[in-house]
Amino acid sequence: MTLFAVASILSLTGFSLSWSSTPAQTDSTGSAVVTVLIHENDLVAVTTDHGPSVSYEITATVDGGEFQRRGGRGASSSFPVSEVLEYSSLEPGGHIVAVSLTDLESGSVIHLEEEITVDLLGGSLWSSGALRIIPEGVVRANGNISLSWNVYVSEREETPQAAYALLDNSTEIVREGWFESDASAEGVIVYTANPVLTGLSRGRYRLTSAVMEGDSVVASAGSSISVLDAWDVWGDDPDETATLIRPIASSHEIRELERAGGLGDRNSVMADFWNLRDPYPATRGNEYLEQYLLRLDYISRTFSTVGSLGINTDMGVVYAKLGDPDIVADFPFELGNYPYVTWEYFTPSLSLTFVDHGGYGYYELVEQWEVVDRAFNAREEWSQ
Repeated sequence: MTLFAVASILSLTGFSLSWSSTPAQTDSTGSAVVTVLIHENDLVAVTTDHGPSVSYEITATVDGGEFQRRGGRGASSSFPVSEVLEYSSLEPGGHIVAVSLTDLESGSVIHLEEEITVDLLGGSLWSSGALRIIPEGVVRANGNISLSWNVYVSEREETPQAAYALLDNSTEIVREGWFESDASAEGVIVYTANPVLTGLSRGRYRLTSAVMEGDSVVASAGSSISVLDAWDVWGDDPDETATLIRPIASSHEIRELERAGGLGDRNSVMADFWNLRDPYPATRGNEYLEQYLLRLDYISRTFSTVGSLGINTDMGVVYAKLGDPDIVADFPFELGNYPYVTWEYFTPSLSLTFVDHGGYGYYELVEQWEVVDRAFNAREEWSQ
């Protein structure tokens, strides 16, 4: 079932586009609504008398013409926010919407291009709302996402089928299926589905949905998601979990994981491990775990070398323990010395040096690990 044509989206920021379209008819053109979603981490916040504030400008074109501009300023706590762009008089077929987000504080620009589709309908007019994804933006490659899509139709005896497809950057379909439908509300069909993300690789994926009437597409909508690695930090593979948590685990906790009898016991051991570190047990999520998963993302992306996972490098271990250094200085071409990098942390005060003795990008810690461990233990209240 190959129903869809898409344009790849490469950015892994929270900045994303979704769209819905009204089909054209034989005697009229169609239209589309594009929703631009902006997340707090897409912009740099500055401190004002009223708290952290961000400001931005959006510029957009369709097929290189019809220029639109939007702008905004507000408290960073109000994000995510959305800007809606409406396009009329669109001929049937594919159209490229190009959107740029400019951070007016830093001057940085994020650019996305999205292919939207206007279908040709020979019968009565259809229209739809945007394809809603929960959770939206950035998700991990485990479990499901929920899709919800409202389609507005004239009265009819049968509810037509709707399909969805999830495509990767090479436009290959990696997940596809049919929506379930609920036509209880007059003139509205609510389509829902729960695609499985488990097993997907990290990257940006395109979601497209379509209502089928016979062999014709009579309504369509689309969106996109960024997928992050699904790190096994729950003991499904005990060796992998031990490797990932070793920088922040005590020797006793590693032994507890190794001694656990089966999957249920390992999951229980790891639930205790993460609960111990949860800074706000009353909240729904575990902020420490969420931060650590983001650190694993960064470590894998930044410190992995040929034949060595990032978490097994000295830089990877230090980053897992302490996170971003406050100051980084790189000295790649010092005469008479090996290339080296220094990291400085302010709280607690700590200066570290990493040297590339072989010239292959594998940096080794100069200081003793006891120095790093003391700084780590001083930061972590649960370890006291």
